[in-house]
Amino acid sequence: MFLIKYILVILYLMSVYHLSKSERSFNNWLFDYIEPKKSFSSLKNCGIQWLLLSFEDAGDKESLRTCLRSFEDEISNNPRLKKISARVRKKL
Repeated sequence: MFLIKYILVILYLMSVYHLSKSERSFNNWLFDYIEPKKSFSSLKNCGIQWLLLSFEDAGDKESLRTCLRSFEDEISNNPRLKKISARVRKKL
């Protein structure tokens, strides 16, 4: 069930990104889009997960550190994000 929700949220975010006609990368746009959203929302949690996995895959350590610092509260209160961040921190 989580996978379906995750896919739907990411598709929604990508649609909003394309409609915004932003010239920035999706990850940069997503970071700024979800940062002011209310804490602990599905939209924000899925966005954080996307960013962590994307930055990990790209080997972008600076962006990973920024993401971990900026979303520390959300990560600490979500078991899935805790697991991902623990794995990512080992690589830093």
